Amino acid sequence: MRSRITIRKTTPAPIHYDYQYGIAAMLYKKLAHANIRLANEIHSHTGFKFYTFSNLIFDDRIPSRHGLNFEQAHFYLSSPDPEFIRSFTEGLLQDPKFYLRRTETGKERANILIVRIEILPKETIGEVCEFKAISPIYVKTQRLQDGRLHDFDLYPKDGKFYENLHANLVARYREYHGHDVSHDHFEITDTRNVKAKRIKITNTYRRCSLMEFEVQGSPELLEFAYEAGIGEKNAMGFGCLQYVG
Repeated sequence: MRSRITIRKTTPAPIHYDYQYGIAAMLYKKLAHANIRLANEIHSHTGFKFYTFSNLIFDDRIPSRHGLNFEQAHFYLSSPDPEFIRSFTEGLLQDPKFYLRRTETGKERANILIVRIEILPKETIGEVCEFKAISPIYVKTQRLQDGRLHDFDLYPKDGKFYENLHANLVARYREYHGHDVSHDHFEITDTRNVKAKRIKITNTYRRCSLMEFEVQGSPELLEFAYEAGIGEKNAMGFGCLQYVG
């Protein structure tokens, strides 16, 4: 299930480039406002989280050297769990105001107003399709260095990127549905317009990628990828996909 949220900035100052953590925190607060049981379950759950959101898509980006400036923008919120989308929508309708920080320290804030929420029709996804990442895809692995295992962020040029992407998707499907996918085929056959990104979440930079790609796979697994996102840290705004066709 997917919704499109349109926002308007009600203060003239730009927002900081690294705004994903701010949106993630806002989503949790709005959810807790409408459905504290579900919010507590998500917060206390130590496994995967089954929702994601896109980057801000600016309707009228205003040039600025000091951050991201705009009057109106929108983003997508996606989850295979209809209760999450409904509860979040209720929370926003009850309190449509929030803020995003303007500076690295977070002491200055830009006020934001949610002006429209649309529940989008369900996509019909087959065995072969094309997706566009509308928030960066984050994948990591562990490698031995100086006798110890360390986390390493992966880019699409590394074959391990695709192996871990597939394994993560299958594991998340299993946890959400409580059973294995009947056919776990998921193969990215072509990538285009790959752009390396570096996103700061709290005090850690995540190296990740925007890209467009063609994929072949089980329709149920591809549909889950579209609704829940791919890669890691989905609830922090990574791995949200747009269905191209």
